[in-house]
Amino acid sequence: MRYVILGNGAAGISAAETLRSLDELSKITIISEENVPTYTKFLLPDYVGGRLTREKLFLRSTKNYEDNKINLMLNKKLDEIDVKNKCIKLACGTKVEYDKLLIATGAKPVIPKIDGLENSNYLTINSIADADIMRDKAAEGKSAVIIGGGLTGIETAYALKNLGMNTTIVERENSILPQHLDSMGSEIFINQVQKDGIKVLLSKNIISVTSGEEYLLEFSNGEKLNCHMLVIAIGTKPCLDIFEGTGIKCQRGILVNQYLESSVKDVYAAGDVAESPTYKSKGYISGYIWSNALTQGKYAAFNMAGQPNEFSSSKIVSSAIRLRDVPLISMGLVKPDEKDFEVIVEFDRESNMYKKIVLKDTKVKGMIFLGDVKTGNIIADYIRKDKDISDIKHLIFSESN
Repeated sequence: MRYVILGNGAAGISAAETLRSLDELSKITIISEENVPTYTKFLLPDYVGGRLTREKLFLRSTKNYEDNKINLMLNKKLDEIDVKNKCIKLACGTKVEYDKLLIATGAKPVIPKIDGLENSNYLTINSIADADIMRDKAAEGKSAVIIGGGLTGIETAYALKNLGMNTTIVERENSILPQHLDSMGSEIFINQVQKDGIKVLLSKNIISVTSGEEYLLEFSNGEKLNCHMLVIAIGTKPCLDIFEGTGIKCQRGILVNQYLESSVKDVYAAGDVAESPTYKSKGYISGYIWSNALTQGKYAAFNMAGQPNEFSSSKIVSSAIRLRDVPLISMGLVKPDEKDFEVIVEFDRESNMYKKIVLKDTKVKGMIFLGDVKTGNIIADYIRKDKDISDIKHLIFSESN
């Protein structure tokens, strides 16, 4: 059997190592456009900001691949996927044949349509190469604007601030971290971020970017802002261009069934590039992407190896969203819109402390811990395990809504 995996991130390496544990003899090949072994992508801001050395990012060495008899092909750009002949064609001219294929190519940054942006030397942070460039261009005393008030944007702002840059977050919505915080939490969080020396501009729509020695951003209300570095961090989307004409059905991502198999036989997908039939509910935070990619890679491997294992919403690793610079844990249903939920809140404006727990019957469905996260892991465990909280409910907070 010839297993080929496109992508060397969380889903790719998880699938490869699981396949090897299930099948000692078959050939396993990973093809990656990057030139380094697998690394922890969500820690890239820590590397940019100097909290983590470059070496600490890596999860595997080339020797790990060799020991597992995994053929690692680095710095290889995909040219074509020939599903009829079960062959991967690379830009260098090499052809790699497969019996079972896993697509785990991840996602690429979303770039907004802003006049002049395409001609600007803006930065993103989606790979270790991006992080290297950002570190090289960062300069103490210079200014940086980060477009996007999500997790990546905020952590990048702190990273650049740690390097001595004056950082500003620009967000077109009227709050930051809208998936992870309610309106009160967002207000308190912004107060903390600004207290830490990072400017936050909300409800700002950038209509044009002019670049030279500096960038000049123009907003829809006529205001302008100068900066020395411009970072785009408004989100990511699956890389789907290469699948056009292959018969592999895609919507937002590659459509897969409960076995993570695509519409084409023997072609599977996992991680950010896959769109699986999992249950999604309004108001819930998605499970942490890295953890879910690892889980999907594992389940894809079992199915590729002929050991059917259904992947469903119950298999999703429900992980808390955390930030490393501001004490914050957010998980589950944080903005309930039904009347039969109970919400318990504790709030101290002076200390920027906000705690919120969402209950239904005797089960915890969601939480926000901001400013004080000491007991956050205990509550998160109740969510993960769907445990009855009756025995400690009276001890949670002093105030309730």
